[in-house]
Amino acid sequence: MFLTAFHGLAMALADSVPGVSGGTVGFILGFYDRFILSINDLLSKDKAARRKAILYLLNLGIGWVIGLVASMLLLSALFEKHVYVLCSAFIGLSLAAVPFIVIAEIAVIKGKYYNLVFTLLGAALVVGISLLRELDFMSGQISFVDGLRGWQYLYVFLAGMAAISAMILPGISGSTILLVFGCYLPLLEAIKEVFRFNFSFRMISGILVMAAGIVVGALLAVKGIKAALLKFRSQTVYTVLGLLLGSAYAIAQGPLNLKPSQEGIVLTQGLPNSLRIIPLIVGALILVGLELLRFLIEKKSAPAKAAAAASNEAGVSGIDAHEEASTGELASATSDDGQSSAPSDDVQASVPSDDGRPDERPE
Repeated sequence: MFLTAFHGLAMALADSVPGVSGGTVGFILGFYDRFILSINDLLSKDKAARRKAILYLLNLGIGWVIGLVASMLLLSALFEKHVYVLCSAFIGLSLAAVPFIVIAEIAVIKGKYYNLVFTLLGAALVVGISLLRELDFMSGQISFVDGLRGWQYLYVFLAGMAAISAMILPGISGSTILLVFGCYLPLLEAIKEVFRFNFSFRMISGILVMAAGIVVGALLAVKGIKAALLKFRSQTVYTVLGLLLGSAYAIAQGPLNLKPSQEGIVLTQGLPNSLRIIPLIVGALILVGLELLRFLIEKKSAPAKAAAAASNEAGVSGIDAHEEASTGELASATSDDGQSSAPSDDVQASVPSDDGRPDERPE
């Protein structure tokens, strides 16, 4: 129970950081397969399997909630003092994911470079969403604490849908999408206010709208993305690469969503809002380290998985051989009793001929 809760906590720590996937941490710690299997068992007709899945996911969820709240409180405090350091690290995390996706999906990328148009569309979509936040009809900056206004309710709902949908895409996290939509830092601020026992209706209503978007996204959008990965995987992967590249711009503009608002990150060095090179490299190295650890674990477990697969095949072959042997013994026993499958002469003598009359054989 406590180990499962710890797994949930570790997954939440990853989910709360833009650029890091909770699924990657789940794989590294060795519980990702069980997590996916438990989700599938929720719809199982087997009551015992369904009950076991519910208990497992409940324990995992307890740790996940504790980890998410703790990490968001910590990140909220860090953002107030080190916003440019954190955003630079997040940019490094996001950009470092690009080569890993290319390597993992090389089979659907190589030779299909005409799909680069989807990369451009993905990047344009992220940049467009970032610019959309600055338009007048958005009624100003997103703020859960001050309350949402006008179209912001629909905007936050869609952000929730997009965030949960991103969790099944390779290399991109829900936190990155929330940052793109400009909802990540306001959400951190709102959670911090909740722990100050601020339960104002205007703030809670905005959080509930985003939660509703997450639920709807889990029920609807996720199925669409799974279908896209199955039928249009190359186009989808190229789009994800564009989303990651475009997210670097969105993260750089993240400080604009702070309260009070601050300047976005610029490449020019020597300024207060300059891109921090060392945090950028550290962020990239964190992802490289996680992926390297995942690769080593996968390589180490490969012989065991191969042996298990061979054992299963051997078991199936043994069953088939046993069935064939049993069939042969039965046939042999039947032959020994004189009751072979071929009809005897007496029986053949009574078999009707083609014209319907008994076939009379000479004695």
